[in-house]
Amino acid sequence: MSRSELESVLDFILNRASEAEFEVLRKACERRLRDGGAFAAIGSSSSTAMAKRMAADVDGMMGSSLESIREMTRGFVESLIRKNAPEITDEQLEEIVDSYLPNEGSKAGAKAEESPLPPDMLLAMTRDFVSYSEGTMAPSRQQELWEAMPRWQDEYWQALPSEIKSIVKAYLEGKIDAETFTTALLSILGM
Repeated sequence: MSRSELESVLDFILNRASEAEFEVLRKACERRLRDGGAFAAIGSSSSTAMAKRMAADVDGMMGSSLESIREMTRGFVESLIRKNAPEITDEQLEEIVDSYLPNEGSKAGAKAEESPLPPDMLLAMTRDFVSYSEGTMAPSRQQELWEAMPRWQDEYWQALPSEIKSIVKAYLEGKIDAETFTTALLSILGM
């Protein structure tokens, strides 16, 4: 993550996030803290220190080839999925990893790059779609969405990039757990 991206994320959290979006971020932070030794395992005492180190690491990697970065990222995603879903078959793993990290020039990769919607909006739309699909959306929120857009579920689904659709589908079908889903979603969105 570059410094400007980090500043943009912080600006969103501190100045622009709605109550609902802030709640999603708060819960993601709580989940991360519950994860226990995640920060200690990488030699950091806080998310701020980790973010600074990650930004420095990314800056340092700029000399590396895109392919080596892609391979490293793919290995990380594969190990994360294997850790959280050891029962997954090799074929399912390949499908999910391909949906997270589509090959350059693939349809999924091209569609995500062309999405006119900002990441924070895609996050909110995905959150709404999943909570509605799970039956956990508050009736007042359902009413609000239906009044604004009678076919909002279809519209949201059509607007989501294909790699987000893939992880939503995998999550709703129980192929990946909530933590893996959230991590993948934030990774795809660059958050």
